[in-house]
Amino acid sequence: MRPNWRRAAPVAAGAIAVAVLIAVAAGHGSPARHPPRTSPDSVERAALADAQRRALRDGVPIASDVWTQLWTPTQAAVQLTHCVYEGSGGVLDFEMAPLPQQAAGLSYGVGGTVSALSALGDFTDQRAVGRLVDSCLAAYPIDRRLWSVPEADRAELYSYDLTVLRRCLLAHGQSVPKLPSRARFENLLRASAPWNGYDRVIVPNRAAWYALADACPALPPDIAADITAERASG
Repeated sequence: MRPNWRRAAPVAAGAIAVAVLIAVAAGHGSPARHPPRTSPDSVERAALADAQRRALRDGVPIASDVWTQLWTPTQAAVQLTHCVYEGSGGVLDFEMAPLPQQAAGLSYGVGGTVSALSALGDFTDQRAVGRLVDSCLAAYPIDRRLWSVPEADRAELYSYDLTVLRRCLLAHGQSVPKLPSRARFENLLRASAPWNGYDRVIVPNRAAWYALADACPALPPDIAADITAERASG
């Protein structure tokens, strides 16, 4: 049986023009797709400069791909402790000061005891210890901006974390700590121990970090811009 082909009725030129205009208008309002980012933004460059300045001062070589992501202060404490411990063969212990004390700047201590001093090897030399710690610090740039959020912006920050950030991170398959109540949230900020949606975020590589950081900014754009501008002017 032959197929029952139907001839399409001719379409008026005016109808075609209207259809084209509708398609153009619909596409005009959609956001442009940008290629994936492949280099650090201004926030990451500032964090990298802060993390690497000690190593650069002491002449410690830094590989260009040494860092993977920006770390929260809470995450960094764990990662740095592991880095120093492993790098010293289990001889040295790294300990960052409690979170509220980090608001004024990175504060940490390094110590270790062994039964035989010979087990320390090169680490009997304080300069060698310093170089090891410097190399670890360089690998873990920290996002310290939450300490700079002014009190007037705390309500906006809480709303953003509740309605945007936490949902975005969960949608991207990340584990996110439970958001405290509004009162508790503000008390933590006041105590310089802010809640941070990125505290459990770990990505496999730099490209994954760029994609996540761009999709789920850690701060609302206006607050982030104000903090960046204030630091630049300071």
